[in-house]
Amino acid sequence: MSDQDTVGKMADAAKSFSELGIKVADAATSFGGIFKGPITELIGCVEDKFKYVRWERRQALILKAETFMKQRSLPAPTRVLPLPFAVPLLTHAILEEDDELQETWAKLLVNAGDASTPIELRTAYVEILAGMSAFDVKNLSLMARESLSAQEKSYLPIIETWNLPASAKVHEEASQDTGFISKELGISLGNLNRLGCAAPSYGWGGIAIFQLMTVTHLGRALYLACS
Repeated sequence: MSDQDTVGKMADAAKSFSELGIKVADAATSFGGIFKGPITELIGCVEDKFKYVRWERRQALILKAETFMKQRSLPAPTRVLPLPFAVPLLTHAILEEDDELQETWAKLLVNAGDASTPIELRTAYVEILAGMSAFDVKNLSLMARESLSAQEKSYLPIIETWNLPASAKVHEEASQDTGFISKELGISLGNLNRLGCAAPSYGWGGIAIFQLMTVTHLGRALYLACS
């Protein structure tokens, strides 16, 4: 069996999982007064477009997964995924419209299907990744990489975040530097904190300092699962 056949079957398995559970025809009754013209024709166009987009994104996922499998010299998946983990993973991966973020989903899928990887098949990884943007993933990746590079430390290192998404680095204890972070970066770091992937430092009065953050064990694990 070829790589394409194997990954294709993995993706095809998601077809029955990615149904939205709401019949398009029901929308005609609920929202008929909002639209002008034949509502059934309008909804039919939307349904056809959705089907095409879903097929297109499924094909994109297959190609990404094939690429990562070949990079890992993995001819076929070697681990069966439990349904509570596989169903939401495949659903999000297939419907993801952002190419960069879909690559992250594809990596998680391939890693999960490789029995040689030490990652745990936690549904939390899927739930957390579903709450992240491509910008969030990029920022977490840079911070986690720096955090893991300081493995010799007996504690989780503090990471300087103000140069994200260009770069991040481990904060030196003697340094008092703290840079400015933009609103966009602040929102991203706040979301990573909300999802439990990174925690800010705290100053006088309990003020959160998002310029100096610690990547949690959960954040590190998610990064490794998606790399």
